[in-house]
Amino acid sequence: MRRFLMISALFWVASCTPKIEYRNIVPDVPEPLRQPVTVPERRAETLADVGVILTDHVQALKKANGQIAATDCILDAVEAGQPAQVCLEPGEYTSKTLESMEN
Repeated sequence: MRRFLMISALFWVASCTPKIEYRNIVPDVPEPLRQPVTVPERRAETLADVGVILTDHVQALKKANGQIAATDCILDAVEAGQPAQVCLEPGEYTSKTLESMEN
């Protein structure tokens, strides 16, 4: 009888814990940030053409890094419980994004 009371008390205490509710939070990442960055196809016939190709690649890399930094800003803001629009306003998140784009 003593064991029955102890076991029933444990079950009662275990059933009194608060119910944990899980919510999926999906941030709104704009479509242009999810698109791949393309590099135009060029033929390299002279050394000047190679320079233009390298310039194209550097510009594409900067654009891709900017997209990654903007997406990271949106994810950081949502994880901190703030709206994604915080990345558009001057402040902590925007300065980090601009810093990443400059490097």
